[in-house]
Amino acid sequence: MSTELPLGTLQLAELFDGLPRVMFSLKDIDGRYIFVNQAFAERVPHLTASEIVGRTAHDIFEPELAISYRAQDLAVVRSGHPVRRQLELITRPGGSLGWYITNKTLLRNSNGQPVAIIAVSVDEQIPANQPGMRGLEMAIATVHARYREPLSIADLAQSAGMSMAMLERRMKRLIGQTPSRLIVRVRVEEAVELILRGDQRLAEIASECGFTDQAAMSKQVKQLLGVSPRDLRGAQRVE
Repeated sequence: MSTELPLGTLQLAELFDGLPRVMFSLKDIDGRYIFVNQAFAERVPHLTASEIVGRTAHDIFEPELAISYRAQDLAVVRSGHPVRRQLELITRPGGSLGWYITNKTLLRNSNGQPVAIIAVSVDEQIPANQPGMRGLEMAIATVHARYREPLSIADLAQSAGMSMAMLERRMKRLIGQTPSRLIVRVRVEEAVELILRGDQRLAEIASECGFTDQAAMSKQVKQLLGVSPRDLRGAQRVE
């Protein structure tokens, strides 16, 4: 890789090898992996750690997961603010999905320029039979399947098999965000993917991703990523 990292970065990264529940990765600013530890590689079927290097999240993860990771990277790069204790779904060894706590931040060179994205994710090992987890999984799946629609909290509660108040409480406690924010986050992540392709008008993207209009989409993208959709589309670096 051509990215010039501060002296000792890779040696420090190697400290994360051998930690079974801790995923560690370094990406360049364009989203290509520079280094992953063994625990990370074990969550990517058919690829070794060295084979992951040079690829992007879209090359190795399911599309719905890769879109989320890409949007998260964009938020860190564009805003300069780290991600702290973000609860997200990541593939576990064997192919099942599990809940992980992720921290993500920028690595800067001696001139203060960002040169890489550092991510550490720890498997929370939340049991699948924990009360409410199956219902939350159904609610999350509903958001990903129906984000283009005028989706309501009542719709999610029905898919989860619980009351709206119970869904609000459990989702806030177990994944750290409300149902309404989850809907917005998924819509923004999908919108970012289309914005970066550059072949649709922003108003069309807003409609396709379930926003009431372009202004509503711009407000939410700006809030999550720190930049407007127009600035995002015009940027040379996308991750």
